[in-house]
Amino acid sequence: MPKTGFGLYSRAKPRIAVVSFPWKSQSPYKFLSELISILEPISDTIVVIGGNTDRIDTARSHKVVTRDIGISMHYLGDLKPRYFSAVMWIFKWFMIQYRASLELIRARPEIDVVVFYMAWPGYLLPLVVTKLLRKKSIEVVTRGKETITTSRIWRLQDPILFTLLDGISPESKGLIKELGLEKYRQKLLPEGARFIDDRRYKKSKRLSERANVVGFVGRMTREKGIIDFVHAIPLAAKEASDLKFLIVGAGPLSDWVNEQCNHLNTEQGIEITLTNWVEEGLTDYYNQLKLLVIPTYFDAFPTSVLEAMACGTPILATPVGGIPDVISDEGTGFLLESTAPECIAQQITMILNYRELERVADNAELLVKQKFTRDAAIERYDKMLKEVLLDVQLPTV
Repeated sequence: MPKTGFGLYSRAKPRIAVVSFPWKSQSPYKFLSELISILEPISDTIVVIGGNTDRIDTARSHKVVTRDIGISMHYLGDLKPRYFSAVMWIFKWFMIQYRASLELIRARPEIDVVVFYMAWPGYLLPLVVTKLLRKKSIEVVTRGKETITTSRIWRLQDPILFTLLDGISPESKGLIKELGLEKYRQKLLPEGARFIDDRRYKKSKRLSERANVVGFVGRMTREKGIIDFVHAIPLAAKEASDLKFLIVGAGPLSDWVNEQCNHLNTEQGIEITLTNWVEEGLTDYYNQLKLLVIPTYFDAFPTSVLEAMACGTPILATPVGGIPDVISDEGTGFLLESTAPECIAQQITMILNYRELERVADNAELLVKQKFTRDAAIERYDKMLKEVLLDVQLPTV
């Protein structure tokens, strides 16, 4: 009998466990919901193991079972004193792995492969248990090269994780070099990039119809480059009297950003609009912008890049993580030479005067439609699972 489906002589779809880390922020659960919608048509059942599972949208699928471990991680600044917060964080880190491992053991008759998605840095023990249970394992790598000290500590476990995994799916090709994954080339799978909902994120206004508005969309932290962007505003405004700015987001630096922007408005008359991050309104914000600036210091694969591209909005971004995988300079966007405010301002001026800016925006929009639709994501994950489960006998229907 010829080989069909996922396993040898099997026509069944795989039974998948998805293990995640119970981050406090909301965005991981949006991504988890998207992952489940990708896996749903190519799986028999999906067992989701993690915390805060009530945030995951599984209402539309009868295939999904959630096993909540009852732990939610906190930000280090949430508890005082800070050393107590750090101790509690580490304690939770151990408990998360312990409880996730127990749920994997309980679910072992229901799964063929375990997908670790946004589970770093807390899935070493569950991965060991997966190996002992003789289940296949995949990590969809969604992290970039962090530079803060604590991340370096957690990254010490990466060689162990990558050695134990059966398959490694970087969210973008750029992460292969950035994380040194070349040595695990035999385990590398198709990129686990997500998709963009083209019903929500779409162009409603061409660039020629938009005012000269330059924006920032993202979490207000130093690593995201918000400080550099704010300092670049008065420098760029000197070159164009009609230039306006839009900042969308929230975070630890929100108060500082508000103070600085109010000062620029009252002292220099620069028009700056500040608004909190609201997903339902993002499409409208992207369609207001003539240019989106993403001066991030490090990132795996910012969702805002694809969202803006789908809306026909040109992007100026630092060439980190997976950004160069989708942005080619003057092709589908523009790459920052430096995050220095002077450089950001100079490139903003150059781009707004670029004669072929509409062509760049159209190229970016087309790329998203070709490679980052839901159907394209399903095809990537289908291929990924088949490669890992090639020699696994699955139950026949």
